[in-house]
Amino acid sequence: MELTDRKKRILKSIVDEYIKSGEPVGSKYITSQIPDSLSSATVRNEMSDLESMGYLKQPHSSAGRVPTTKGMRTYVEGLMEGYKLSLEELSVLNELLDFKVGEFGKLLSEAARVMSHITNYTAISVLKPPAERIDKVKAVYIDEGSFLLILRCSDGQVKTKTVFAPDCTEEKLRTLSRSLEEGLAGLTAAEISLTAVLDVSEAAGDAGGLVNPALRAVNELLGAEAEEDVQVRGINKLLSYPEFYDVNKAKSVLEVLEQKHALVERLTEGMPGRPNIVMSGEGLTPEDASVVFYPITVSGQTVGAIGVIGPKRMDYKKVIANLEYFASGLTEELNGKEEGGNDK
Repeated sequence: MELTDRKKRILKSIVDEYIKSGEPVGSKYITSQIPDSLSSATVRNEMSDLESMGYLKQPHSSAGRVPTTKGMRTYVEGLMEGYKLSLEELSVLNELLDFKVGEFGKLLSEAARVMSHITNYTAISVLKPPAERIDKVKAVYIDEGSFLLILRCSDGQVKTKTVFAPDCTEEKLRTLSRSLEEGLAGLTAAEISLTAVLDVSEAAGDAGGLVNPALRAVNELLGAEAEEDVQVRGINKLLSYPEFYDVNKAKSVLEVLEQKHALVERLTEGMPGRPNIVMSGEGLTPEDASVVFYPITVSGQTVGAIGVIGPKRMDYKKVIANLEYFASGLTEELNGKEEGGNDK
């Protein structure tokens, strides 16, 4: 069965009203909203077709219809009208973008608070520190049972660790330093493959026995980065919607928000440069909930994200417009500063 223009108009009208009221929408309301002089019987038939096609469902036999996830997805991707930011919203977002970009973690946390205030939903910010790349490696002799591993990262940070290993000599450590730097320079911890390890071991020759403890130290040093950070603002706003009056539904949303590592992974793996929407039944989100989020990228690497979680009937056009304005502005600012720093 085809989703005709008339069916699209009826579906749009139902979703628009459902977002406002949260209540099932009947044919009488639709008849009053669509300027086609359609009879209630015609509208009921069209609504019945939309239900059989999976776009609507009827909570009770005597009730009107509500959109399914498929119906909401169709609305967001093709039927939803644009949203024009108000002067107040623009002022608040521009003030937020003037925040010191150098304090990126604080900025995202403040952004979550502002987004919750503007949208009246719960907001989430996640920070995923970029993986550090190896620039230089040097092993310095301490005594015959230990050496100091010095690791300089591409951002200029210098990290050190004492490594305990038998049969250390200054000559072996010079060979080890050279083989480590030649094999690992430019790599992150995740990019150190088995092939790279074998190449380093082969190049180390007589110092091969020092490679494994040295590599363990490298991984530990690169792993000692800033922790992932998740900030959730406006939990009370989420619980104010009828969908979450049910204790079990509210609990399922709170459980999602407590899974911080999963949130960081999911929100930073989204498509960059555009809003991502995950609705109920599509993973991550519990029943009757949706998440809209926007990844933040620097030099092609996703370092964080800002998002909103709310009922599946959230006001997507308003949420998307606010998130997109802030996230695109921040991404542009961050990448502009990155390029400016590289020019120096």
